Amino acid sequence: MILPFLFLWDTASNYWGWGPDCANPISASDRNDDDDFQVLSVTLLLLFASVFGGLHFMTWSFSMPTVTELWMWRSASIALVSIPILLPLCAVVGNSLERFSDFMGAPVAILMALLLILHPMIRLIIAVDSVVLLRSLPDTAFLVLSWSDAIPFL
Repeated sequence: MILPFLFLWDTASNYWGWGPDCANPISASDRNDDDDFQVLSVTLLLLFASVFGGLHFMTWSFSMPTVTELWMWRSASIALVSIPILLPLCAVVGNSLERFSDFMGAPVAILMALLLILHPMIRLIIAVDSVVLLRSLPDTAFLVLSWSDAIPFL
């Protein structure tokens, strides 16, 4: 679950130059075709993460056992969609702020690190909540269906 975000962190730190080698940031003249592939892969990764988070909106109007669980699910769904969108925005803002002063990009880098830590935790909350919600299934979930009635050839 955390491997895509480690890849994102490594790729973004190499691309924008705010990783372990901050003393030697990458300039636009140092870019090559491999950098374009990294930008494309990070973009696709963030897009798929956001779409995956958007799938959790399908349960927006479902009934849940408690109101707390309902709002926990809704807020986690919003976070799963918004965090992959906020990460590149933070990177662009942090990059532009660092041009003015060295320390101005630090709060944005801290925010990005918190978002990268928060995203897998939210996915874990969704996974645990999915299992916990099995405790109160409706009675229709236990009906035995005859699947042979649904197949027209039998």
